[in-house]
Amino acid sequence: MKKKFLIIAIILFLPQIVLAAPSASISTNASSIEKGKSVTATVTLTDTAAWNIKITGSGAATCSQRQADVTSDGKSTTKKFTLSCKSVSEGTITFTVTGDITSGSGQTKDVSMNKQVTVTPPKSSDNNLKDLKVDGATVSGFSGSKTSYTLKDNSGTSISISATANDSKASVSGTGTKSLKYGKNTFGVTVTAENGSKKTYNIIVNKPDPRSKNNNLKSLAIDKGTIEFNKNTTSYLVKLEHEINEITITASVEDAKARISGTGTKTLKDYVNEFKIVVTAENGSTKTYVVKVARKDEAGNYGKLSTDNSVKSISVTGYDIKFNKDNKKYNLLVEDINEVEINVTPNSNVATVSIQNNDNLKEGLNKITVQVTAENGDVNEYLFNVYKINNNVEQKNEESISKNTDTKQDIVNNGEKTNGKKIWIIVSIIELAVIISLTILLFINRKKLIKKRWGMRWN
Repeated sequence: MKKKFLIIAIILFLPQIVLAAPSASISTNASSIEKGKSVTATVTLTDTAAWNIKITGSGAATCSQRQADVTSDGKSTTKKFTLSCKSVSEGTITFTVTGDITSGSGQTKDVSMNKQVTVTPPKSSDNNLKDLKVDGATVSGFSGSKTSYTLKDNSGTSISISATANDSKASVSGTGTKSLKYGKNTFGVTVTAENGSKKTYNIIVNKPDPRSKNNNLKSLAIDKGTIEFNKNTTSYLVKLEHEINEITITASVEDAKARISGTGTKTLKDYVNEFKIVVTAENGSTKTYVVKVARKDEAGNYGKLSTDNSVKSISVTGYDIKFNKDNKKYNLLVEDINEVEINVTPNSNVATVSIQNNDNLKEGLNKITVQVTAENGDVNEYLFNVYKINNNVEQKNEESISKNTDTKQDIVNNGEKTNGKKIWIIVSIIELAVIISLTILLFINRKKLIKKRWGMRWN
């Protein structure tokens, strides 16, 4: 009897062996899509060694596929199958899975399940404005397709921008009260369509700046050494003995509304000392004057100062002067301008540039000097003879030669004006004879007048 009870006890306490049954599930990558978009269903089979299933999409889309196979070793595994369907109408897409699956232990299970996805109308892509207003009035020339508007100058402190989207489902940002700063102001109004696409409308407003832009010095001096000051010269070199260990820089401005920084007493070290005097105009624009002080060391040396005062390039805006570094003189004929824009690039970054007599040009001959000064003080100079004529008087007798103001070009010695299309004028023998005759008569009649008015000659 004892043996029977022992066998029963052993059987009762043996671990139970549980064989996993195959299973299937379905999921989609979205629960809702817009019409015309696609959605993907994923069918996952677990503990499956053989399968025979069909996945179908119906309703707002039509698609299907069949999957039937077994594992190569007959063991259970996990398999995934996907089916993508593109919606063709609004409504619902129903994914249906049917068939059967079998585990490695031989258990079989029927599969029947489904998953639904809602198809909504496509989102609007309309990101246009229906109306755009500034200070309550529709912007002149407004059109939903035009995205940039330049308004009239406005000297006020602010403007109010309002806008209405063409589509009620779109959103608008960038409206409201906007502060105006001096100069160009750009404000963007952005429309975001229901589908997320954006369009920005720019409103450009210029606020005139009545503040002075004069950032010139009236005077600049040091208490030891000499500076030959000119408001258009922004860099100076002063050489001092070793015994001088400090200087005081003083300066005054042309405009009382401007302010100066960088003046005062400065301690000197041996060799080159550089001090910057910054003038800030009322409107905030700045101009920097540099005072370089070369102080000898105890042995009487200034250190190694650059002697390079050569020029890489000189150009005149609006003219082709055909620059050559060895040509020191250039002649220009100009009309009705007060200043010539001369651009100078020295070869050395420690060389300084000064342009003299280039403001308030008078009629007749003006001599503009360009000076490039090396760090050691050596000067390289170029001369521009600028002959200014009064267009209303001087050109009267030339109207018969050229009346086309679109292609008219100034005559330039060493160059020709570049603000216009170059043309070649073919003059007939008869026309040339008339021009020569007129020139001779004008020369005879005006020779004394020119000498009397300008007291100089063309060099």
